Amino acid sequence: MDVRERIIVESGQLFGKYGIRSMTMDSLAEEMGISKRTIYERFKDKDTLLLEVINYYKNLTQEESLKLIDQSDNAIEALFRIIKMTVGQMQRMSPAFFHDFRKYHQKVFRQFSEPGEVRDMSMTRKLLETGLRQEVFRDDIDMEIVNHAIHALFDLFGHSSSMIDAGFNRKDMFDHILIPYFRGISTKKGRKLLVECKTILE
Repeated sequence: MDVRERIIVESGQLFGKYGIRSMTMDSLAEEMGISKRTIYERFKDKDTLLLEVINYYKNLTQEESLKLIDQSDNAIEALFRIIKMTVGQMQRMSPAFFHDFRKYHQKVFRQFSEPGEVRDMSMTRKLLETGLRQEVFRDDIDMEIVNHAIHALFDLFGHSSSMIDAGFNRKDMFDHILIPYFRGISTKKGRKLLVECKTILE
């Protein structure tokens, strides 16, 4: 890992743990044991660094998700493993990260709010296509509608979700929102796998 990648990786960890605003370029340099100049030689400002951090972790999550789809026995198993991975990532991140991202880094936030940026539509499309081939998802679903709906449902589980703010438990939400949705687009074979694979999240 070269210096540039190390700065991206460790900055991401620090932003996720303490929030973005509290980690100044000085404090980032101090935590990493390097000079502030070393950071500025590679990133012109904090927004540039944040952009690279988000891109790095987005690509990493995409790679891991695609691996899970390829390595799982079926699309339903892959779905549960991806959800487990994603939930674990979110639980390790401070709510301050998402608050700071929206409030203090609006230029970067707007860029990643565009369709196809933070959301990896290609990954969920591959999951759906895999499920269609395996006959665990119904063949009469509209791929684009279902794909966008999945991401809209995932938004309900984020730190900025009004349902989370209202105190709803993510596990209860999963049982009453995601499971019924996927049951609705699944074949009989898929519905059986939903019951069997649910233990992955326990």
